[in-house]
Amino acid sequence: MKMKQPRYTHRLRTRAFTLVELLVVIAIITLLAALLLPVLSRARAKGQSASCKNNLRQSGLSLAMYVAEHHRYPPMWGQDTGTFQTWSDRLAPYTSISWTNPSWHCPAYIANNGVIKLVKPPKEVIVFTSYSYNAYGIADQGDSLNLGLGIRRSDSLASEPEVQKPSEMYAVADSRTFRDMFFPGEGIVKGPIATILMRAFDDPPEEMAPLHGRGYNILFADGHVDFVNRSYYLFPPRSAQHWNRDNQPHKEAWAPRKLWAVQQ
Repeated sequence: MKMKQPRYTHRLRTRAFTLVELLVVIAIITLLAALLLPVLSRARAKGQSASCKNNLRQSGLSLAMYVAEHHRYPPMWGQDTGTFQTWSDRLAPYTSISWTNPSWHCPAYIANNGVIKLVKPPKEVIVFTSYSYNAYGIADQGDSLNLGLGIRRSDSLASEPEVQKPSEMYAVADSRTFRDMFFPGEGIVKGPIATILMRAFDDPPEEMAPLHGRGYNILFADGHVDFVNRSYYLFPPRSAQHWNRDNQPHKEAWAPRKLWAVQQ
């Protein structure tokens, strides 16, 4: 008689994670995330800066074509054509991209989620944009000196020969952004604001950090784009000549030192 072999059953015992082990895993994941986030943030910032520089290069090409055709630089704004136009409106026929198009703007500029508005109060027109134009040069806005590329009147506009060193003169730059202190509570612009005018001085306490780290992307009058540290760009003893069409510092036009942008 054949004897039955005994049947053995093996019970697999699963071991659960302890609370301590779970906390260790969570801590490791948190540490890895903390290490990766700055890297991803820097990569994103570099991508935004590269896109911004590309925008400025396109503006540089259109600026060169405008100057070649008109033999002068465009005004900051004006209505001599019968309709209100900014400097970028004058360049639009050469690029088919206007400041009213969100894709024209620096991707780091977040005013109203990228939708930029032309605001027309009763007595004036105000433009908010992520790029601004060197209309006045180093002179304060109240100064009548024609040091920049041009304001409104034809006699203020820089002719092509008047820009002594195009490769050294600031033409268009990332706007300096400010919180909405001009129209608080009116909902005209959400987030930071910036005008179409490059500001050499005027450093109110509400100024926000530059869009690209320690400085600004700048288009020079010859069409090349470079990154310039804020501590150089907004410090007259170092940069004044780069603001002016004759490549001279014009100390007589400097605002009082207390109005200079604080070095960072």
